[in-house]
Amino acid sequence: MKFLLISFILLLTQIPCLADSVIGIIPQPLSMNKGEGYFTINKATTITCDKDLGKAAEYLVDYLPLKLKKGKNNNSVRLVLDQTLGEEEYVLCVNGKGIQISGGSYGAVFNGIQSFLQILPSQIYTKDSEFPLEVPYIEVKDAPQYSYRGFLLDVARTFQPVEEVKRVIDYMAYCKLNKLHFHLVDSPGWRIELKKYPHMAKIGGFRGGDSPLHPIYGSFDQKYGGYYTQEELREIVAYASQRNIEVIPEIDMPGHSKSIGTVHPDIRCNYSPDTSHTNGLDVRDVWCVAKESNYQLIEDIVKELVEIFPSEYIHIGGDEVSFKWWKECPDCQQLKVEKGLQNEAQLEQYFINRVTEILAKYNRKSMVWDEAVDGGLLPTTTMVTGWRGVKHCLRTTEQGYPTIIMPSSVFYLDKRQSPHERGHNSKNGLSLQTICDFTFEDAGFTEAQRKNIAGIESAFWSEIYLSNISSEVHFSDYLEYMIFPRLFAVSEIAWSKSRRSYDEMVSLLKNSFYSKLSALNATFRLSSPIVNVENGMIIASVDDGSKLYYKDIRTNEVKEYLVPLDVALAPYITFQSRLMSGRSGEVGLPEYYNYLTPACNITSSLPFRENRSLERCETYKGDATSTRAAKAGDWVHFTFDEPLKASYIKITTGYKHLYRRLIYNGHIEVSYDGQNFTNEGNLLNGQFILHPDKHIYAIRIVADGISDAEEYVIIQPLEIK
Repeated sequence: MKFLLISFILLLTQIPCLADSVIGIIPQPLSMNKGEGYFTINKATTITCDKDLGKAAEYLVDYLPLKLKKGKNNNSVRLVLDQTLGEEEYVLCVNGKGIQISGGSYGAVFNGIQSFLQILPSQIYTKDSEFPLEVPYIEVKDAPQYSYRGFLLDVARTFQPVEEVKRVIDYMAYCKLNKLHFHLVDSPGWRIELKKYPHMAKIGGFRGGDSPLHPIYGSFDQKYGGYYTQEELREIVAYASQRNIEVIPEIDMPGHSKSIGTVHPDIRCNYSPDTSHTNGLDVRDVWCVAKESNYQLIEDIVKELVEIFPSEYIHIGGDEVSFKWWKECPDCQQLKVEKGLQNEAQLEQYFINRVTEILAKYNRKSMVWDEAVDGGLLPTTTMVTGWRGVKHCLRTTEQGYPTIIMPSSVFYLDKRQSPHERGHNSKNGLSLQTICDFTFEDAGFTEAQRKNIAGIESAFWSEIYLSNISSEVHFSDYLEYMIFPRLFAVSEIAWSKSRRSYDEMVSLLKNSFYSKLSALNATFRLSSPIVNVENGMIIASVDDGSKLYYKDIRTNEVKEYLVPLDVALAPYITFQSRLMSGRSGEVGLPEYYNYLTPACNITSSLPFRENRSLERCETYKGDATSTRAAKAGDWVHFTFDEPLKASYIKITTGYKHLYRRLIYNGHIEVSYDGQNFTNEGNLLNGQFILHPDKHIYAIRIVADGISDAEEYVIIQPLEIK
């Protein structure tokens, strides 16, 4: 990690024009007036603060190593509580009398500190700046639009160590976000130590290897995972609190509960499910609604949670519940009749209401995902996180529910940023511009509905994290690439009444905030290079001062782009730009994304769904989906009508963007004569790339063991060049 930080500092020293060329604050403040002159911070400058602002002062000292001192003087940075200001309102004033940050609360002053740091030279974020520092005379008056400004961090799918969680908290603080929605429990893992039930974390916090939790999301042959002790969770809460961030834990239920259902099977319904299509594994992921013992268990969990998390709310999930398990449960069906419930959505709401009553006993309120209100039985005091889409947020705000606006099409930062980048599927990519262009008016919110908007939240779901971690970079690299700079645009929606346009945001990033992110040792995404063809040559360009590189998929070689390239390379090369700690996505000409489509016939030992048959792969129109998981000896056979000559063939089982629903224990066989097959090697995370040097007659995928604990396998069309 240290060598990366040194590299970034060296890079910063080479580009002083980027560090200080523009004074700007993100998110956009209510008002910012620059004066004539500068205040000089020197080694004699001190930091003073009101008695309730000690933690904020300590935070500032970490970046600005000055002495803390009592009393007032002109050569000081003063942190002041001012009861005439609103709850989160602050004033930052720099003039000949010194620097003063006044606020109506601790949080207000802390946010003023963030604005203050942003107007300092970028090197302040290295925590190794040298004095003197010149600070422009300026007056900033500011207050947020919404009191709830959140970020969801999913650590259930990919465990992140305490230090990595703290990095995310720091990034939130820089953006003036104040609610960490901490997604701690889901089907792939249980991350909370419970004193009464230690096995839930010690066993349920791991998957793969000798764990009873079957591997998924890239954690196949090795045991993977982790959990937080209660001491570590308290440490995270305290760290966040100093940074004006409330940690809201989530235990996702009654669905998304495979981890606890596997290690604590008593929560499941009292019947034996059909496991013939999952290689004998019980993959039920819901709590039984009818078991009274489940509500006692939940209360035991809540008792320990409230001792760790002082937050007003606890998120209890309610999304994507597989109602099919309840439909097969005689006890759940009997309860539905007894309570006069019309459907399983109302059965879920019975469960949610029972859990809400438990929370109320401990002075806590419930938050739920928007599916949880579908049955119409939850009180309108329930806080709703609206993720499925704008129309669902419109519905819940119309119904009177206080709603956190976070439709995945705009606020899910795990989504890819352009059509061909890494990330979760998104038709055209969730770009920085998409977020900058979002308005409540265009989305259709009326004034009445906007009164029920409780705040804004963005999210990073971590299913694809493991498949993007490289030993060459630090653990947070992929997360940072996905959130920066998009998180800045989210922060403006949550904070600013008057926001920057996309062009204004990009200009500020280039001239100021790229250097700040690099000083933080944070990876960020640059805009993609522009690639065109002129006179038979490939011309690539950038407008941000970055360097250009190109990669050939036939050799995986990466070279610096210095001169135009022959258009014959178009099917094989992509371009990427790099600047400081930033990089762009890889982009190619249209020919790169076009593949050969030779006629072939595909057969398999696996049965496939009628509406997602192997014909979709044969015609290169889409993937195929089986009706059961794979087991040892299963095969998929591609036979070409004519011998195929190609330089690159990619074979993919599972999703293209995600290591899931694949054959991970298997190998590839190739026939070069139409009769005999040669073993070319083992699948890696369900994929294999061939670089054949002679004609191919057939390709066969062979499973050598069971696939992941899913109900089906996905087969992708071959990608051939």
